[in-house]
Formats: sequence, structure tokens, C-alpha cells
Amino acid sequence: MIAFIWIVAALLLALWSLGAWGLHTLLLADAGWVGDLSELIDRVPYADVIDRWFPGWQGLMHALLDLAQSTLGLLGTAAPLIVWSAWAVGALGLALVGGFLTLVVVLLRRDERRRAAA
Repeated sequence: MIAFIWIVAALLLALWSLGAWGLHTLLLADAGWVGDLSELIDRVPYADVIDRWFPGWQGLMHALLDLAQSTLGLLGTAAPLIVWSAWAVGALGLALVGGFLTLVVVLLRRDERRRAAA
């Protein structure tokens, strides 16, 4: 059981690290790439079908792209520090959860052994 806990924790840490690396790579790029996505929104297939279910979605997507571009511009050079700080907090959280679950398993096994001995 303990091995399972730490295998899952290691896999989650690997996914967390991959996500942080990908976000770090995106944030290091120039924020101008977000503006290029505007053309893609205008060429979405079946846009009329989407518009029937969610009217005004293209305007919302353009507004979100503008927000993303301005946010990326504001973050600037601080983005890598923010990403890796968040990664460290998440990695520490995963390690603490793994340690806590290991402690729970050890204590439950100890209690089970006491019951079996009595």
C-alpha cells in the first residue's frame, strides 16, 4: 500500500512538473502569439451552431484573448519565478499528502497487529 501511495505521488509530481514546464515555456514566449489566435477564432468550423447554443461566444473569446495578452505582458519577466514558486508549493503539498497517507497506513497496520496479538 505504501508503494502504491508513493507511485501515485510520483506520477502526480511528474504531471505537475510537466504542466509547470509547459506553462513556463508559454510564458517565456512573446505575448504577441496570443493575438494570432484571433484569426483562428474567426475561422472556427460550425461557428453558427456554437452561436445558437452560446450567443456572442466569439466576442467573449476575443475579449478573453485581449485579457490574456495584457496579463502576459504585465507578468513579463516575473512569470518564471511565479510558475516555479507555484510548482514548489504544489510539489511540497504532494509530498506532504504522500507522507500523511503513509503515516495513516503505518498507524492502521500497527493497530491491526495489536488487535491480532490480543
